[in-house]
Amino acid sequence: MMPKADLILLIVVLAIAGAIGGGVTWYFTHQKPVVETAAPEVRQADGSVQLQRAPDANAKPAQIIPKGAKIIRIAQVTVQGADASLKLPPVTVDMTLVRLLDRSQRVVASSPDGQIVGGVDIPVETAAPEDTKKWAAGLSYDVLHQTPGVWIERDVWRARLGIDLNQTRVTVGGPSGVEARLRVGVTF
Repeated sequence: MMPKADLILLIVVLAIAGAIGGGVTWYFTHQKPVVETAAPEVRQADGSVQLQRAPDANAKPAQIIPKGAKIIRIAQVTVQGADASLKLPPVTVDMTLVRLLDRSQRVVASSPDGQIVGGVDIPVETAAPEDTKKWAAGLSYDVLHQTPGVWIERDVWRARLGIDLNQTRVTVGGPSGVEARLRVGVTF
C-alpha cells in the first residue's frame, strides 16, 4: 500500500502534468479564426475563374434552404455558351453551401434563367475519415520493484508527446518516491 504522503504527491504531480499537457496541446492545436475579406476575380490560365469574394454576413440565398441548415457560403456564376454561332443568352446559376443538422454540408443550386438538370457536390476535405484518436493513456507496473505508474500521450502533427509518472523504490518494501518523465517521439 502506498503511503498517504506519496499518494498525495502523486496526485499533485498528475494534476500539474495534466495542466502542462493541456496547455501544450492547446498551444500547438489552437487556431485563430479565419476572417475572409473582399478579393477581386482572378482568371486562371486554364480558363477557370476564382470568383470575386464579397463578404456579406446578411446575404440571402436564392433557394429554399433545408430546415435547420446553416448557410456557409453563397455563390453565383454566369455562364455564356462556348459556341458563339448559337448566340445563346448567358445563364446564371446560384449556389448556396449549407451545413445540415448532422454537421455534413450540401450545395443547393438554382437558376433564374433555366432549370438545373444535374450536378454533383463532391466533399473533399471530409471525404476520407481522419484518425481522430490522438490521445492515449494507461497504467504501468514495474515488476522488479512492484511499483505502479501512469502515462498519457498526445499526437500533435508528426510528434508524439508523453508524460510518465511512476512510483520509485530501490528495494521491495523500501522507501519510495515519484519519478516523472517527459517523452517526445515521431509518428510514422
